[in-house]
Amino acid sequence: MAKKFFPKTLIQKLLFTLIIMAVYLVGRELPLYGVDLAAYDAFRDASEDLIMQTIGGDRYKTSILALGISPFMFSMLFVQVAVSFKSADSKAHTSPKKVTRATLALMLIWACVQAYFTTSSTIYLFESGTIELFIAKFISGMQMVTGAFVILWLATRNGKYGIGGQTVLIYVNILDSVVNTVRNGTFEEMKYIGIVSVVALLCTIFFENSEYRIPMQRISIHNIYSDKNYIPIKLNPIGMMPVMFSSAFFMLPVYGTTLLTKIFPDNQDFQWASDNMTTTHPLGIAVYVGVLYVITIIFSFVFISPKNLAESLQKAGDSITGLRAGKKTRRYIGGRVFLISVFSATFMSMFIGLPLVLQLKGYVPQEVMSLPSIMIAMASINCNLYREFRAVRDFDAYVPFI
Repeated sequence: MAKKFFPKTLIQKLLFTLIIMAVYLVGRELPLYGVDLAAYDAFRDASEDLIMQTIGGDRYKTSILALGISPFMFSMLFVQVAVSFKSADSKAHTSPKKVTRATLALMLIWACVQAYFTTSSTIYLFESGTIELFIAKFISGMQMVTGAFVILWLATRNGKYGIGGQTVLIYVNILDSVVNTVRNGTFEEMKYIGIVSVVALLCTIFFENSEYRIPMQRISIHNIYSDKNYIPIKLNPIGMMPVMFSSAFFMLPVYGTTLLTKIFPDNQDFQWASDNMTTTHPLGIAVYVGVLYVITIIFSFVFISPKNLAESLQKAGDSITGLRAGKKTRRYIGGRVFLISVFSATFMSMFIGLPLVLQLKGYVPQEVMSLPSIMIAMASINCNLYREFRAVRDFDAYVPFI
């Protein structure tokens, strides 16, 4: 008897993704142990760092999913950067299982660090210095770390059976930020930031679907298509990743200055830096944009490795038109990747940093200043979702032979 063929249709994947999103939304409403929820009512619709909270968990850090997916994203990227420095042969001998273990171990450490600093700034029902407060912080910290791994499990399941992989949970936060941002702004408040957001949206869509092509020669092609081979590099090489990871990496100087104030409580410089390391102060803005610029360039070289690309071309006997294989090819690709990454970093920094500066000058309210960054992330995710929708739709169009 012939084996029946049951393809995972687009409808099935969408339904599974909707279930994952529903579970995530329910988790964001489950409060941490001992948190004074009434004290956060005054902050509703007026969160300071919406840029950072867009990628994280709940906006007010009061639910068991407070850490969001950022611990896993940070750990995954850190491990990928470490692996990228290995040679091609060393990478071939690095098992995916070993990489996964390293990522999970680092995620546990980073989640514990984030939970510690989050509990330090969380408002609890218990009085300062009491044993009840210590127990509440410990339990809520454990809940945050557990919630981070629950989010990872949800994201992994969605990547296997749903649509959008891990970005779907980020998409939920983005939609929440868009709704709250637009709902709380008037036309006068939105007109300047709205123009910047629309331009950022259109530019992101253009860059996501445009590429720089490096012409190359393949020894295995000897027909009319031999002069149509090229190495494609997107004008926005790593998409929305700088927007996501800059928030996670921005926490390093935030936590660093906070730690320094605890070690040196009498140092006024450290206290000033800690108090102003936010995206509503010039110091925080400069550090945030600097982090965004640097990681855009670094990650472009991580995901488009000129070294590995040059080695692959050399082993296959292929070459870039007019260049010798080896070091010249590597330097040429590296130069092009650097220029494209600088272009992408400038684009990101301009549309994310400009609203922050306008907010400082009083032209844009604090509540809507993160809209361009949200639009950049949404446009990038939408482009990727569209490609995945098409791939699943085309897969369902195939008719089995048996």
